[in-house]
Amino acid sequence: MRLETGKFSDRTAIVLPDDLLSQLGWEHGDVLEGEVVDGALRIARTQTKHDQAMQIAREIMEEYRETFETLAKS
Repeated sequence: MRLETGKFSDRTAIVLPDDLLSQLGWEHGDVLEGEVVDGALRIARTQTKHDQAMQIAREIMEEYRETFETLAKS
């Protein structure tokens, strides 16, 4: 599969076709990590959109724990 680079704002981007994302099980919004291995680019998904949302929810729950506990008692 041939991929090309393109300009995205002030950065260079690699555009991945939707069918490739589907084959990888990736979705728009997933967090990826890249590294150079033996002169090649290795990209792996590190966090899904769901993982990101759950992390944010946990942070909010922790920050407002007392408020939520008070609301639960009323």
